[in-house]
Amino acid sequence: MAAGETRIASKLPLDPVLVEGIPSALAIIKHWCRDMSAAWTLPTLECAVEAHVALPGRATASFFSGGVDATFTVLRNHTIIPAGTRGRITHALTVFGLDLGYRADRDDRPAYRQFLASATPWLESRGVAIVPVETNLRQLDSRSGFWGRAFNGFALSALAQLFPDALEQVHIGTSGESLSESVQFPWGSHPVLHPYLSSSEVQGRSPYVEFSRLQRLALIANDRGARRQLRVCFASRDGALNCGVCEKCVRTRLGLLLCEADTQLGFTGPPVTPEVIARVSITSVLGQAEHEELRDALRAKGMLELAAAEDDLIRRWLRYEKWRQKRGFKGWLRRKRDALQQRFAADAAKR
Repeated sequence: MAAGETRIASKLPLDPVLVEGIPSALAIIKHWCRDMSAAWTLPTLECAVEAHVALPGRATASFFSGGVDATFTVLRNHTIIPAGTRGRITHALTVFGLDLGYRADRDDRPAYRQFLASATPWLESRGVAIVPVETNLRQLDSRSGFWGRAFNGFALSALAQLFPDALEQVHIGTSGESLSESVQFPWGSHPVLHPYLSSSEVQGRSPYVEFSRLQRLALIANDRGARRQLRVCFASRDGALNCGVCEKCVRTRLGLLLCEADTQLGFTGPPVTPEVIARVSITSVLGQAEHEELRDALRAKGMLELAAAEDDLIRRWLRYEKWRQKRGFKGWLRRKRDALQQRFAADAAKR
């Protein structure tokens, strides 16, 4: 890559895990070496995959929620590694108790059963067996933000270790955001963390960091079965996989629109319009990055009204972040207010 090559060819077959990992490693190095990598192009791999026959009773699995990243992980893995070859995903760990089933104030079992009914035919058509798992790990700490920011990768890695006699590696999907100095935005589930949370029996892996969210959706858009079972929504109830109007649904449907796919398949709700975009809110820096990618792609395709609505959405988020971080005039007011509250609390404690 550094010498200007645009392809890596081998007459001999290469190890499947290495073939999976090389593109991600090169993408990370290219980003880290920006002072010298402007002319570098990520090379394509032209080689056969060595036919390591899967060991009896030891397989490769992937966590599967039905979302964009989980669905893409299965599709990409099956694109690279042939059937019957060691390293091909043959099992899907579908967990009740993480995004569904962790709240005591609602019954998520009907939604979970519907997800299984939707995902099973597609996975089985690809030779992937569903392995339902139930856990209360997420309920160990209910502090706001703790699950996403600090804990989810540890929980997933722990669940992967439940099957040392059956699994040799478990894929944990990545987010599809652009590479940064920290590879991806620091988050509880992170490509750098998972190898450290592995054991000698079961290895946790997070390949494909070089693929953006839109690139992932482009692969999914070409597989109607994958689109039909896609479940990105945390808000949907009453028999629908996706409500169609929450932030995750709107973001995914805009991506499918850019991929020229049917944005109603698997989604309820009206078509995505600027008014629909205006009713959602960004909730994280990761969400900001994904909406910026959508805005730029919409503008490039001439969908200017939708791009303008995305611009407004991003501006609202940036104003909120400025206020939350106590920057600007409103931030100054918040700092003064917080300081007064702390002083009053200290005086009350002394009394």
